[in-house]
Amino acid sequence: MRSFLRLSAMFASIVLMLGTNASAQEPIRIGVLLPFTGPLAKNGIENWEAMQIARDMINERGGLNGRKVEYVQGDATTPNAAISETERLITKEGIKITTGSFASPLAIAVSQAAERHGVFHWETTGAAEIITRRGFKHTFQVGAPARKYGQAAVDFVVEDLSARLKKPMSNLRMALLWENRAFGKSVGDGIRAYSEKKGIKLVYDEGYDQTATDMTPIVQKLKDVKPDVLIAISFPNDAILFQRKAKELDFNVNAFIGVSAGYSAPDLRDSIGNSVTGIFVADFPPKVNANVLKPEVKKVAEEFYKRYEAKLKRAPAGHAAAGFSAVWALFTEVLPKAKTYEPAELRDIVLKLDLPEGSLVNGSGIKFTNFDWPDDPKDAGQNLRASIGVWQWTKDGNEQVFPPSLATHEPIQVPLPGWDKR
Repeated sequence: MRSFLRLSAMFASIVLMLGTNASAQEPIRIGVLLPFTGPLAKNGIENWEAMQIARDMINERGGLNGRKVEYVQGDATTPNAAISETERLITKEGIKITTGSFASPLAIAVSQAAERHGVFHWETTGAAEIITRRGFKHTFQVGAPARKYGQAAVDFVVEDLSARLKKPMSNLRMALLWENRAFGKSVGDGIRAYSEKKGIKLVYDEGYDQTATDMTPIVQKLKDVKPDVLIAISFPNDAILFQRKAKELDFNVNAFIGVSAGYSAPDLRDSIGNSVTGIFVADFPPKVNANVLKPEVKKVAEEFYKRYEAKLKRAPAGHAAAGFSAVWALFTEVLPKAKTYEPAELRDIVLKLDLPEGSLVNGSGIKFTNFDWPDDPKDAGQNLRASIGVWQWTKDGNEQVFPPSLATHEPIQVPLPGWDKR
C-alpha cells in the first residue's frame, strides 16, 4: 500500500510539473483591433505591420517572462464593428488585453466595450479627448490627445512659419477646415481655443461631412477669403478629394498644414504624386532626431525602421511609428512586471510608469493621468508625455521639421509654390 501511495504521489507530482511547464509556455494573447478592411484599411494595415514587427522583435528576444506574444485580430471597420469585434475577442477568445485602434471613433468604441467587460485596453493612436474622460479605469491612451495636434500646428505657425512668410502674426490670415466627426471636431475645437489664446483670429472656420463627394463649395469659399495658412483636418478620402479640387480650381496657399489621418497616409502621395511635396503634417513623428532618444531606444528604433522599410519598401508614417512605440512600451515596461496579467494588476503597473521623453522610439515618454491632473481632474489614462510635432512631405519621403528638438530637417518650399510649379 505504501509503495502504491508513493507511486501515486510521484505520478501526481509529474502531472503537476508537466501542467505547470505547459502553462508557463502558453503565449500571452493580445487582441489587436484595427481596420483591416474598409476605407481606413491602408492605415490600419500599416499599424498592423508595425505592431507585428514589435511582436517579432520581442519574441526573438525570448518573449515576456519566457512566454511568446500572440496577437488575435479583430477587424474594426466601423464603431459598431469595433464593439462587436472587441466583444467577440473577449467572450469567445478569452482576451483580457486589447490594443489598437488607429482612429478616434474606433478607439472610443473599442475602449467602451473593453471597459464594460473589465478588460485592459492600451490605445495606440486614437486621439479624441473623450477617450480618457469617461471615468474608465482600464483604458490608457498612449498617443497624444487631439488638442496636442492643434497646438503643434498653431505653435509651428507662430514660432516658425510667420517669420518664413515674412508676415507678423497680426497680419497673417489663418484658416481652419475640419471634418465634423470625433477626431476632426476635437482637434478643431482645440485649434480654435488655442488660436484665441495666442491672439490669432481665424479668417475661415468650417466643418464638413467626411463622406462629402464634392469639395467645390469649400474650395470656392477658401479662395474668396485668401488665407496665408490653411490648417485642415481630414481622413484619407476627403483629403485626396480636397487636394484634387484645389488643383482643379487653382486654389493656392502659402503654407498648408494637414493634421494627421488623411494627410499622413501614403495614399496621399499615391493619389496626387509629387504635388504632395511641401505639405506639412501635424502628427506623430515618423522619425525623430536620434539625439533625443536614450541609447538603448536608439538601437530599437534603428532595428524597427530597417525592418519596416525592408518589408513595406517605404518609411513608416507617424501613426505606424506610434503603433510600434506603444506596443513596444507595453512589452518592455508593463507586461514584464506582471504576474497574473489581470487588468487590475496591469492598471497598477501602468499608473506607476514615469518615463521621460525620449523613452519611446517616436520621442515620447509616459506618465498617465489618474483623476489627478490639475487641468482636468476627471481625466484618467491620458499620456501627458506623448510627442506630437510637425513633419513635411518631401520628394523622397518625409522629414520632421518642428519642434527643433525633434527636427531632422529644415522646412522646404515656404511659401508653397502654385500648382503649376509643383
